[in-house]
Amino acid sequence: MTEKQKFYHLYAEVCETLPTSAIDALIRSDFSEASSVQLVQVRQGRQINLPWLVALIRVGLPQYEIPAEWLPAVVPTPQTLFTV
Repeated sequence: MTEKQKFYHLYAEVCETLPTSAIDALIRSDFSEASSVQLVQVRQGRQINLPWLVALIRVGLPQYEIPAEWLPAVVPTPQTLFTV
């Protein structure tokens, strides 16, 4: 499965439940890979970036268990993304 396919499978699962507050929480946690505008575009499905979507889900929906087959080749971990 390509990274783009993984993104869309994962996005379809969480698009209606992923809170917008996940963007603010990720930005406040020193996530410097993306701007808030880029993260908004990922949350809306306008920009395809699987690692950023995974980061948003881990912050916004911590109880959601991401299927292993939908994870990116390089999985962002909480330690590399932010300090909780």
